[in-house]
Amino acid sequence: MTQEAAELRRAVQHLARRLRDQRPRGPLTDVQRGLLAQVLDHGPQTAASMARRAHTSAQALTRPLAALVDGGYLERAPDPQDGRQHVLTVSALGWSMLREDAAPRDAWLADGLADLTEAERSLLGIAARLLEGLARRPGPE
Repeated sequence: MTQEAAELRRAVQHLARRLRDQRPRGPLTDVQRGLLAQVLDHGPQTAASMARRAHTSAQALTRPLAALVDGGYLERAPDPQDGRQHVLTVSALGWSMLREDAAPRDAWLADGLADLTEAERSLLGIAARLLEGLARRPGPE
């Protein structure tokens, strides 16, 4: 099982690197893109909850989150459950940035998928759902 895990990890890392190579240059840093994607994936959240998910401190996210808010990619509103905090949501500009960021990577991947048979594409669809399930498993705290 350990060998299978190592092979899978290497394949996923290699694919991630290739997809990263397709990413267009833009105004956001990788950290800012990651934070924006985290709000997209997990919904509106506070800086504290984002920090917990990223295994860092809220203070470490102050600058990148402020840049996203100042740039109009994230919107900040008072937290209805705790007025001392703010909830961050993806703005229309943030959605646009995420689509622009994903488009060349999706195109590169679609081009590669076009070379596969229908059965291979179907198998990769199953694998994608399984990988998503693995990614959502809780990790060690």
